[in-house]
Amino acid sequence: MSWIGFIQGNQSSFKEIYDAHIDDLYGYGRQYHYDKDTVLDCIHDLFVSLFNNPKIAKEVNVKYYLFAALRRKLLRLKVQTVDIETLSEDISWTNSHELDLINDEVETKVVRVIKEKVDALPKRQREVLFLRYYLNFSYDEIARMMGVNVETCRTLSFRAIKQLKVELKPIELFTIFYIFFNKF
Repeated sequence: MSWIGFIQGNQSSFKEIYDAHIDDLYGYGRQYHYDKDTVLDCIHDLFVSLFNNPKIAKEVNVKYYLFAALRRKLLRLKVQTVDIETLSEDISWTNSHELDLINDEVETKVVRVIKEKVDALPKRQREVLFLRYYLNFSYDEIARMMGVNVETCRTLSFRAIKQLKVELKPIELFTIFYIFFNKF
């Protein structure tokens, strides 16, 4: 991807970067706001503010930069966090083919149980798991993004996984890491 082209106003670079990150940014943004349109507006505002902006750093981790900027933008709105019931219906943890297959069988008991257990985790634990295991951010990047230290991120992740191990059967736990976090 051409970050330099993007910040210099190249439209094909804009499309490439936008297409590569929009789905994940949207899924992440929904953790901070219940309104789909507000999240999309924030994402679009973010891209508009960065596009053709020569003042933006040229040497960045594009994915990290976009996620951190979106998080700051949403937090500045002083928005309500999504409650667990809304989150479980609306958030898209992944747009992978595997999740599409699982969604076709959403009435199965295993998926319902997994969804309930993940949704029952505290919000910050879900956020760390999402950023770490689905979006593959390092603990250092997550810590900077969330404004906490690295040990706090590791602790949140450890506690979430420990809780899931206690409450889920091995096959259900495997399903979480394989499907929801796209990693085992």
